[in-house]
Amino acid sequence: MRIPVGGDFLGEYPVLTFGERIVMRNPFRSDKCYSIYCFSGDSLVKEGEFLSRGRGPYEMLYSEIGFDPASGSLNLLAIHNQENRFCRVRSDAPEYLYDLSHWEYKSLAGIGNRTWITSCLLDRSSYLMLGCQADSLAMFSRFDVDSGQVTPLGFEFPRTSLDLSPLEQHVLWTGKLYRHPQRHRFVYCAQDFKYLFVFDLTSEGRIQLVRGVYDRLPDLKWVDDPREWHYTFDEACEEGFEAVAVDEAGIYVVYTQSTHGELRHAVRTGSAQPVRPVRMNVYDWDGNFVRRLVLDRPVGPMVVHDGRLIAWSVDPETAEEMLVSYTL
Repeated sequence: MRIPVGGDFLGEYPVLTFGERIVMRNPFRSDKCYSIYCFSGDSLVKEGEFLSRGRGPYEMLYSEIGFDPASGSLNLLAIHNQENRFCRVRSDAPEYLYDLSHWEYKSLAGIGNRTWITSCLLDRSSYLMLGCQADSLAMFSRFDVDSGQVTPLGFEFPRTSLDLSPLEQHVLWTGKLYRHPQRHRFVYCAQDFKYLFVFDLTSEGRIQLVRGVYDRLPDLKWVDDPREWHYTFDEACEEGFEAVAVDEAGIYVVYTQSTHGELRHAVRTGSAQPVRPVRMNVYDWDGNFVRRLVLDRPVGPMVVHDGRLIAWSVDPETAEEMLVSYTL
């Protein structure tokens, strides 16, 4: 079902929910990075925008946002291109988001040039990070914002058929992290190929694998092409997942079966990729398959709120961007 959206909606997509509000990223606006919408029945009404785009204090160019239920704070972390800055603001009073006098700001210049790929909020001041540093094979590290301490967690990138350097491993395993809303259980999914596993961060600070849901390593081959890294994906290797979302009940994985060979052919010839059904697999938090749904349109970034999947989508015929909702 299409969700009516009030205001000047333009290509925004959902990144998280808290209470009866949903946070949207604004990728095409030059002034603000995020919008807040409020649920009103089956519609969304825009409340406001926050986080100025820039390099000054209380500004970021590209940030990752997380919500800590225990403290009720929204945390903003900018770790790419050496931005290295952090903001935190309480969300219990909506006006705090739009008044910088209520914000906390911290420069993270002391962490140096880390090769972190993405982050997942653990609590109000610490993160589980994907990646560590350019000369390390550590797949995960823990970062404490207050102390600046970075701790590798002793879990290395899975070994592939090629002997890749640590930096190439960081690029290959670019992906996303998602956390169970109440537990230290997580999902990792790769960006460029189908690889997904569920794991715990134990109280001793170790990564403990729960289940490899998609655990076939990608088929790689060496290439001598200045436009590529030293490796590329085999023609038959399937592309990564379209979108992933989680809630307390489960893990929702949207995918097609398009391959890297089909993508290269489409780019080379200027033709469209084959149109395939968009499927969503649902798993429980032990990694067990629950059910499969076939969606009626392509979807992108998405969140789950109160038993509904809310996703960015595009009309295949008109290319109009919109938000859609599916009852789970």
